[in-house]
Amino acid sequence: MMNFMMTMMVMPISRAKRMINLLERLIKQDYIYTEEKLRELKAQVRVLKEEVAEREAKSSKGFGK
Repeated sequence: MMNFMMTMMVMPISRAKRMINLLERLIKQDYIYTEEKLRELKAQVRVLKEEVAEREAKSSKGFGK
């Protein structure tokens, strides 16, 4: 899990969003994975979404953001 979080630091926002979409599609196929793996996937999605939100907030250059 730590390696995943460290790689997110240098991942562009568009790539992170694609990763979120991919992970969410995998989570929808829950019959394939064990409960532990599903929890891990959901945790990764949560971390990615937080990182993307932080980066977008920092790089926002518009009104009202």
